[in-house]
Amino acid sequence: MHVKKLVAALVVMCLAAAPAHAYQVDPSYSSDRTALAVVRPDESWSGSDNALEERPALSLSKLYLGYWVLYNGTEEDKELVQDMIAVSHDGYAQRLDRKYPEAIDEIAEDFDLTETARYGSWGRTVTSAYDVAKFVTDILWDPRAKPLLDGMIDKPETARDGFEQLFGVADLDNVGGIKSGWSDDRVSQTGSVGFGETDGDVWVVAALTWGDASDNTEDVRAGIIEREDPESQFQLTRESWTPGEPAPVEITKLDLT
Repeated sequence: MHVKKLVAALVVMCLAAAPAHAYQVDPSYSSDRTALAVVRPDESWSGSDNALEERPALSLSKLYLGYWVLYNGTEEDKELVQDMIAVSHDGYAQRLDRKYPEAIDEIAEDFDLTETARYGSWGRTVTSAYDVAKFVTDILWDPRAKPLLDGMIDKPETARDGFEQLFGVADLDNVGGIKSGWSDDRVSQTGSVGFGETDGDVWVVAALTWGDASDNTEDVRAGIIEREDPESQFQLTRESWTPGEPAPVEITKLDLT
């Protein structure tokens, strides 16, 4: 499919001083419970020791599935993607995954997601904190991804199955869009990934946890910090967008009150 090459053509990199207070994984963070990764559009990233560890993707796999459908599915199927992401609609995911069983693995190959693989269904997909953060970073400027990104931005507090889905990365300041996931028992495994922009710095943070939603949130709070070493970072620009301006996707802070 080679959509990655198409997306890459949309952006132009330039060297500039990065803003202070950019997110990173705390170098002192160490937890087997939660794998953390922070990825930026210039492909710079920071992560916990287990950021590359293969873990259950849970409903985060719907991001891979939905993106493939937006490129290859029927118009009827494309219309399901936004709701599949926004309310974490398992029925839509099952329908699309059965119709397009090749989708997730093709995305993993195309985006070089080395720890991502589908084992029989979307619900048995594995990924890593780095893979899912990198993937979201790579699609932020793709116009074809708008329904998927809108699903991350316009996200209700409660998922279709009644789960309170604004946890983990949703707790960070300046988050613009999120996707979360949880195991069937709702307590043994959770994941969250989100994108945002802070003082011109665009970032994606992912957290995959052996534990419940409160564990995911607790470890995001403990492991994601603001750094103040701006000389070491690239910033992103493209035609009609220069460093310091808002990200070229709508960033709307989630109301978690």
